[in-house]
Amino acid sequence: MKNILNQSDWLQITERINSLTTQSKRRWGKMNVEQMLAHCEDQIRLALGEKQPHEKPNFFNRNVMKYFGLWLPRIPLRNLKAPVDMNQKFYGTASSNISTEQQNLIGLLNTFRTAKEDFIFQPHPMYGKLNRKQWGRFMYVHIDHHLRQFNS
Repeated sequence: MKNILNQSDWLQITERINSLTTQSKRRWGKMNVEQMLAHCEDQIRLALGEKQPHEKPNFFNRNVMKYFGLWLPRIPLRNLKAPVDMNQKFYGTASSNISTEQQNLIGLLNTFRTAKEDFIFQPHPMYGKLNRKQWGRFMYVHIDHHLRQFNS
């Protein structure tokens, strides 16, 4: 399974992030490419404890949906309303220009990847407590979803 902690998956994701341009057209959703990158950054900030969630996981999401979201094969969902309210307009970090957002996202991913083995990651707002490997998998799945949104 692809995971941001795997070197080859890390290289693939960073190449795809760097391939985005301001002309990248979204296939679904409302965010532009800069907002999407900032949204992905916010998910990493949650894991690192730099951002606080606006939701708390419920029993079903912690015990059932976590495994669907992390381990089942990707289902090509398009305009899926996330069950967690990470509305970029209201809760997200303001976006800047695309090159800054690309650097920020790759930098945050690198911070996550190089965190000490005993680093305690914050709970996911939908899935609850995730270990390092699970957070790495979630980050890959989440960023992959949004890169597909922009044909990357």
